[in-house]
Amino acid sequence: MPQTSIVTRVIGIMAAALLLSASVAGAATVVFAGHTEPVYCVAYSPDGLEVLTGSFDDTAKLWDATTGDLLFTFVGHTSDVYGVAFSPNGETILTGSDDTTAKLWDLTTGNVIHTFTGHAGPVGSVAFSPDGETILTGSDDGTAKLWDVETGAEIRSFTGHTAPVYSVAFSPDGGKVLTGSMDYTAMLWDLEVETALLTFTGHTDEVWSVAFSPDGTKVLTGSADASAKLWDAETGDEMRTFTGHTDLVSSVAFSPDGAKVLTGSWDHTAKLWSVSTGAETRSSFNAHTDIVNSVAFSPDGKQVLTGSDDTTAIQESVQVPFTGSIIINNNRSVTASASVSLALSWGGGLGTGPVRMRFSDDGSHWTAWESLKASRSYTLPGDNGYKTVRVQFLDSLNNKSQVFSDYIFLDTEPPEGSILINNNRSVTTTQSVTLNLTWSDGSGSGVRFMRFSDDGAHWTYWEPVQSTKAYMLPLPNGYHTVRVQFLDGANNHSPVYSDYIKLQMP
Repeated sequence: MPQTSIVTRVIGIMAAALLLSASVAGAATVVFAGHTEPVYCVAYSPDGLEVLTGSFDDTAKLWDATTGDLLFTFVGHTSDVYGVAFSPNGETILTGSDDTTAKLWDLTTGNVIHTFTGHAGPVGSVAFSPDGETILTGSDDGTAKLWDVETGAEIRSFTGHTAPVYSVAFSPDGGKVLTGSMDYTAMLWDLEVETALLTFTGHTDEVWSVAFSPDGTKVLTGSADASAKLWDAETGDEMRTFTGHTDLVSSVAFSPDGAKVLTGSWDHTAKLWSVSTGAETRSSFNAHTDIVNSVAFSPDGKQVLTGSDDTTAIQESVQVPFTGSIIINNNRSVTASASVSLALSWGGGLGTGPVRMRFSDDGSHWTAWESLKASRSYTLPGDNGYKTVRVQFLDSLNNKSQVFSDYIFLDTEPPEGSILINNNRSVTTTQSVTLNLTWSDGSGSGVRFMRFSDDGAHWTYWEPVQSTKAYMLPLPNGYHTVRVQFLDGANNHSPVYSDYIKLQMP
């Protein structure tokens, strides 16, 4: 590998580490584009900072998992690359190819350390043991082989399948291996025993992919019969069937916590399932435009990686971003009552989506979780002033949404004011007078309108407040009272204020 490539890779890793440290679930989709033929296999590095892809263009490529930048291309196979894997320490990678070989590569130099030869057919799957000291390969010759990483020597061959071995995996403790075959079965093997310990039978077509659960108690298989199956690793009993794909299930994987499984299919989608219920836990991953050949979880379980015949690999977030909103009193800015109405909307999340909601006035103290409702009455707390109401949603898998909020100004106090006629004179000789007006709303929402009455029963229309107003007294001569009332932004009505004057026309 040229020195410039090494430097580029190191810089890329450093940048990715910085970006990942600031990332959260729901990160943007990353597309790894650069292969010229279908992407058949994908893998994450142990630290999740890099992605490895293998393609029918005879190469494997190393990518920055955060930016999607290409870091290096491994060239050496003479035909399609069917399998890729990172060593547990992340210092080497393994590739398997249609050229009947597997290759061990130094990730620092890009050089081939060993070429493993011995299969009589394409090597369709590769895996490292948990301690990194051995590797496992599966081949179209119907066998799986165990190899010594240090010497490159073959240790043993697993023979028992009657058709090509499409997929291989080590148990988490490294003591057993799992193989999946075109003969419709998967087999469990002990490294020290010649024959298979268990044969998993139940699929009605070829088994394309196998995986162990993180605790080693379960086995997962994906088949050309369009299903995936969960098995008891001790008894071989079938525990669950995941149905929903409409075409061959090409790849399967367990989440790091063992609670979910991921399946990829020729129906162009990947699906996420609950191990405990067998139900889909979110909408399908459908970013690809062609067959999905391979799937993988990131080490933290927050991202999934898929490889496709559309020549790309795509990383997407496991979490479906929540959507939601809260609107107080139809989006009014002020209320005169502490009793308000909340309009609510929600979406996203995992499982069946949001199923519960809760509320808070301060972001620290919350109500109990309650059933979803599109509208809800709510009582604002405390004295007058701006009030913020927060809502949070909970999905069916107990994931909490971000907090959504709206605010409103609470003003329960009526405004005050005064009125003087003709600057407080006692007599006028004309019907036309001037009203002198003052008003105050303290720390409330502000006085906006005023209205007038001669008798306290019949009022003018509300009009914007002004400090002076021309006014026409009614006939006949005599004492006349003019009344004013003020209205603030919360529709609080002031008391009625009045002044009187004697009309004495010639």
